[in-house]
Amino acid sequence: MQMISLDQVFQILKPGVPLPFGVRDAAGRLLLAKGLVLHEQSKLLDLLNRGMFVDTEEVKRHVPPARESEAVERPTERFSVRWDALLRRLGLLLQSPADPQFLKQVREMVVRIAGCPESHTDQMIFLIVRHDYSQTQRYPEAHSLHVAVLCHLVSRRLGWADNRRLSLIGAALTMNLGMASLQAKLAMQRTPPTPQQRQEIDAHPLASAALLRASGLQDDEWLQAVEQHHECPGGTGYPQHVQAPGELSQLIRFIDNFTAKYSPRAGRDKQPAHQAAKDLYAQSGGNPLAAALIKECGIYPPGCFVKLASGEAAVVTRRGLTLKDPLVVALTNPQGEPLGRPVKRDTSQPGRAIVGPLADKAVTVQVSADQLYDY
Repeated sequence: MQMISLDQVFQILKPGVPLPFGVRDAAGRLLLAKGLVLHEQSKLLDLLNRGMFVDTEEVKRHVPPARESEAVERPTERFSVRWDALLRRLGLLLQSPADPQFLKQVREMVVRIAGCPESHTDQMIFLIVRHDYSQTQRYPEAHSLHVAVLCHLVSRRLGWADNRRLSLIGAALTMNLGMASLQAKLAMQRTPPTPQQRQEIDAHPLASAALLRASGLQDDEWLQAVEQHHECPGGTGYPQHVQAPGELSQLIRFIDNFTAKYSPRAGRDKQPAHQAAKDLYAQSGGNPLAAALIKECGIYPPGCFVKLASGEAAVVTRRGLTLKDPLVVALTNPQGEPLGRPVKRDTSQPGRAIVGPLADKAVTVQVSADQLYDY
């Protein structure tokens, strides 16, 4: 039996409505049977706080993909709600590559990502940078979604043809299909991978491609990108030491490395996004694909906390006309006191320039995408 955490499907549960599936503990023992009615929202929240689980197959039987799609596409919902729906859906997909509908559903997700309008670009980057990585069990789907979205944005900047861009997004979503369970464990593991885990890591590009072929995928660019997303020019990568890996795989590799740098895990601190970008560019030797990623996100991507020349603490909300002059929202006054309401600042203006980044722990003001992008 494969299980997922209750938080991935929590919004389906309603007080006074029978449970559509059983609720289980971490060992898989049934605690609350399907059909049981909990009349109070507090009871449902208690289950969430206790870290309960549900059977993946039960969820798939009682939550048809069509309902998920309808929720994602409903125009009255905030973009953050649709984003969370994508994340939950991807979490389910990565657990069930043998499902006959797997490839169809992955392609549907690819199209949704490719269809995100340019007007949401800043908010998507914000949601990626400000993702809550304390939910380590959701690391596999979060990382894959983040890489896929950035692949979409950068390949659009590069002017790649639509069919190539769709293959790229699909490869990013499924690149770690062969090690999804291990990836979740590693996110919580404070020690280096064991020799057995290292073998699984080294084999996962080919294992992922094999699962995709078994699902019916015949897209050669997609498959090659998955197989080669850890290969490096000159044969220094793995698993096959390819001398000249394909362009799609290299864009995925750069973005994979970039997002992994600023996503903390147990035993590893988060690297600021602007530093991750600088390190990536230097390590790539100025590769044009890495440069395109930095141009797309900016030196200070949306979601970064920064200190202004005015003394205010702020969060970046939109990229500016230049890489170093984004638009921000001030969260505190120069004395560090929270503002009554966020105030927009243009960092290209005298006295409002960014003087440096701020660590997350240095900013105690709570911010959300809904608050900032409706402002």
